[in-house]
Amino acid sequence: MKRLVNSPLKILGLLAIAIGILITVLTYGYLIVLGLILTGVGLTSYLIDYAIRSFSKNRRIFWAGQVICTMLYISTFFVAYMEWQEHNKIVFPKEFKGQAGIIFGIEGYPELPKTMFWKKTIIIPDDGILITSTKMEDVPNIVRFAFSNNTEIDPEHIIWNPNSEMDCIVSDSKIEAWLFQIESESAAVKDLMTSLCNEIASNKKTSMYKSLDRAISSDGNGQHLRLLNRDLTSLPDGLEKFSLYEIILTGNNFNDVPEQILQITSLEHLIMAVNPIIEFPCKITQLKRLKSVSFAETGIKQINCDLSLLDSLEHFDLSRNGLATFPERIKSIPNLTWLSLHDNQLTDFSFIDSRLSKLETLDLYSNKIKSMSAETRFLGNLKELLLFDNEIDRIPDNISDLKHLEKLEIWDNPIQYISPNISRLTKLKAMRIDDDYLTQKDKDNLKKWLPNCKISFQTRREKKTN
Repeated sequence: MKRLVNSPLKILGLLAIAIGILITVLTYGYLIVLGLILTGVGLTSYLIDYAIRSFSKNRRIFWAGQVICTMLYISTFFVAYMEWQEHNKIVFPKEFKGQAGIIFGIEGYPELPKTMFWKKTIIIPDDGILITSTKMEDVPNIVRFAFSNNTEIDPEHIIWNPNSEMDCIVSDSKIEAWLFQIESESAAVKDLMTSLCNEIASNKKTSMYKSLDRAISSDGNGQHLRLLNRDLTSLPDGLEKFSLYEIILTGNNFNDVPEQILQITSLEHLIMAVNPIIEFPCKITQLKRLKSVSFAETGIKQINCDLSLLDSLEHFDLSRNGLATFPERIKSIPNLTWLSLHDNQLTDFSFIDSRLSKLETLDLYSNKIKSMSAETRFLGNLKELLLFDNEIDRIPDNISDLKHLEKLEIWDNPIQYISPNISRLTKLKAMRIDDDYLTQKDKDNLKKWLPNCKISFQTRREKKTN
């Protein structure tokens, strides 16, 4: 054992090997590559020690070589460790709250400060926004935070998004940024990114970043814009130059339909789902060619405008909005054929009247509906009815009102009775229903009444285990 540690290089070599093995074992092999590197460094130390012993017979020369190699060894490890720990110190204005950010790669703006002793200190201006010509990839990806009065900031109090980007859409440029959110929410940086895109489009600014995949692309129906889950609050100008037939902006932070969209006269399909929109945007009545619109999972609970001008609109989606009352103005849409109201708090069919008689698809699953009441008489043109996950316990005689029905999804309801009048649904092709409370005779009768329909029975117990 003494021969293994009788020189500084051997001691350092043994430590490196031990640490390498320990890292590999404690991480269950996850860091085996690092462990092998350290083991290799340790073995190299023994080889260097052996070489020094072999070529230096003079004891003084031997120890001089040991000291020099040991110093180089320690210095190399120190530099490697500090390189690994290289970081940015982001300094915010004292008591700053809101959205801050660093926008990278904009030509003509100052570069970020040089890294000094493995630390780059970045001072955020009072407005919280720093624009630089430095590219993001030239900056260390480890950050530490502080206020300008030198007080440290708990990282848990900051939401840091190091991968924020905005496609400028009307050009092939994009904006890359780091976003920081401290306590209160705002969209200051996102709005400035949009303004920069406008300046880039008018050749006043230049971004060093280019979009690999354009946000506007084409298919057999024409041009479409799809920007999902981008945390957007605004759109750049110039969209009216494109003949877009579809725009999907699901999962962003819009609180209204952007004005740029209202200028696109060719638009047929608009999806604004999962955005914090509280008031229904009545200005969409300007979109005369609009065929379908979705405001699912927003905050809209009322509609206070006449929608009768939307005479091309056929599909309307207001699902997942917690609606306890049906917005009556939906009925003013003259040619509505598809209505989705699933995942709300509706309790009955009382909202249905003759103004919804053109409906061909009605999506009401995951509500609190307890019965299929007499309003079914207004649904004579209905082809698809989705009622699963409600509280309906019987299929009543008035089911025969749905004479054009082709698909009925009524599973996950405690159905105990099925009226023989269901036999009048001669066009019904598919039906799915729970059989928890049905007897074998009920099931046999249903098959006899609907000989041309594919009936799928399931129990809730089986469904939950699948």
